[in-house]
Amino acid sequence: MNRFSKFVALGLTLTMGAALAGPADNSLVVGTSQEPRVLGGDFLNVISNQSIKVEIENYLFAPLMALGLDSQPFAVQVTEVPTLANRRIRVTDVGGGKRRLEIDLTLKPNLRWSDGDALDTDDVALFVEVAKAKGMALNNPDFWDRFTLRVRDRQNFTAVFEPAYYYDATLSMAGNFAAPSHIMRAEWERVKAAAAPLNPDRDAQRLNELYRSFFQQFSSNQAINAGRMVFSGAFRATRWVSNSSIVMERNPHFNAITPQGGHANYVQRVVYRIIQNTNSLLVAILGGGIDATSTVGISADQARSKQLTSRAAGRFDIWAVPGAIWEHIDINKFTNVQRVRDLTLDDKRTRQALLHAINREAWVQAFFDGTEPVSHTWVSPSNPLFHAAVARYAHNPARARELLAAVGWRPGPDGILQRTVDGRTVRFELEFVTTAGNAIRERTQQLFIEQWRQVGIAVRTANAPSAVVFADDFIQRGEEGRWLFFMFAWVSGLAEDGNLFQFRNLNTGAQLVPTRENNFAGQNIGNWRNEEFDRLTSQGVIEFDEARRKQLFARAQEIWADELPALPLRFRSNFLVVRNGLVNYVAATYSGGNGYPAWNAWEIGWAQRGAVKRWDQAQAGGVAIR
Repeated sequence: MNRFSKFVALGLTLTMGAALAGPADNSLVVGTSQEPRVLGGDFLNVISNQSIKVEIENYLFAPLMALGLDSQPFAVQVTEVPTLANRRIRVTDVGGGKRRLEIDLTLKPNLRWSDGDALDTDDVALFVEVAKAKGMALNNPDFWDRFTLRVRDRQNFTAVFEPAYYYDATLSMAGNFAAPSHIMRAEWERVKAAAAPLNPDRDAQRLNELYRSFFQQFSSNQAINAGRMVFSGAFRATRWVSNSSIVMERNPHFNAITPQGGHANYVQRVVYRIIQNTNSLLVAILGGGIDATSTVGISADQARSKQLTSRAAGRFDIWAVPGAIWEHIDINKFTNVQRVRDLTLDDKRTRQALLHAINREAWVQAFFDGTEPVSHTWVSPSNPLFHAAVARYAHNPARARELLAAVGWRPGPDGILQRTVDGRTVRFELEFVTTAGNAIRERTQQLFIEQWRQVGIAVRTANAPSAVVFADDFIQRGEEGRWLFFMFAWVSGLAEDGNLFQFRNLNTGAQLVPTRENNFAGQNIGNWRNEEFDRLTSQGVIEFDEARRKQLFARAQEIWADELPALPLRFRSNFLVVRNGLVNYVAATYSGGNGYPAWNAWEIGWAQRGAVKRWDQAQAGGVAIR
């Protein structure tokens, strides 16, 4: 018996007891390779915006509306989707090419939190009040700058957007929009009182500490286990064992949607098993201890491996689901950071050379059999705004060397590039961060490191768990030099607005580069600044003429591809392993807004237990792997 076979045999022994648990007790065990830093109370993703956090919270929080497999919104907590036809949408021209959009929404009657307390517009009001608090470190501050809430009564409210963006009428209210006022309001009032005398410009750090502490009280591991948070979704979190598992039980008070045949016919308990090494996760799947994988699960090559495909027949279906998940390397361009200046990372020629030096086409062929396309900008090919005619950087080490020489780099005695800065000799040595335990990323690192070495760039790794690198005190702190070179993925949506790379949104004035000045709000974590890009994307989002909007975003993508604020790598597919008999665990590129399979958590279930199959992965765009 070889070493791998012994490993699998051990996995079979350890997990065989769990293999029968799914249909036997109407539960679902999901395997994931990441652990969220927080859950539940961090409803604005201020502490963490991890993919795994967002995915799990699809079970825990019901949205006002959700996006189905066809990318169209459907009502969950509200009585109907607002449209012009049902007169729930009003559009007013406010001049300067801008519009005001008013959307009337009605909550369904008798909505409840998981403790039985009523869910009403008081909870919507708290959600909005917290989001609009001064100095709040938001990922999307421009959204909240444009948004105003008008509460009419306990069930009816109006969402106002000014200026309105092209996607507001269909997408902006598709998500969770309620925070439990009866649980969080009293603590929020204490935080407000403490924040009242503070100035966002002068006291940003103190405000950040106050707000983080508020969210942490309702979202930490300890808070979840102590029952300090309640939930509006089909499930409630009941137990969280760090580095091991998260348990969610069916929420007895969830009544926003009743699946066909009633709730009892569908999964009653969901367990996320946290196995951060993807090779170990694969063994757990083979051993029978996993019913389905998270989108943050095994890698593409593991999903196609003979170890899995040969054992899957009759037990699992394996799907590749096209996603809008953009794998890339963000580059620190904060010139106040000495290492950024020393390594000329703020010069586009250096960034172009870094991209020319790696062979992305060979990489996607070797690692993914060519099933995942090389990316050339941040916009997904699935997005209607995608523009293909941009600069492309083929593998060309000679051109990389030319560009680096033009910046002033020369080979040193050991072959590593060096240059003189203020009388100092600086070696071109990068620190490269990604999520520890992710096999595909760590293998990619090693491949690229070798290719960069061939053009004279030395690289050392500084990987850490996802809960560390995606925390706001790391990913948002480029200004402090916490990282220089960071490989990870953004999950893009249909509502493309360019704010990943805007320095300033010209419609609202919001600065989108996280700095101490703005309390580390925004998603332009690498500090790219281009006035034309800001102008084009700011104009593009308020442009309701589709052809003109595409022109504006096309030019923005051309500028981006020339400047390369980040190194584009590929658009990922989600690889889902689903046990036979599990129904409605289905995803599409934009389902739920993020492409996660829990967009319809209330109707995931086992056919053996009476769950009715409503959705088919093949029809949703999945490709079966055999």
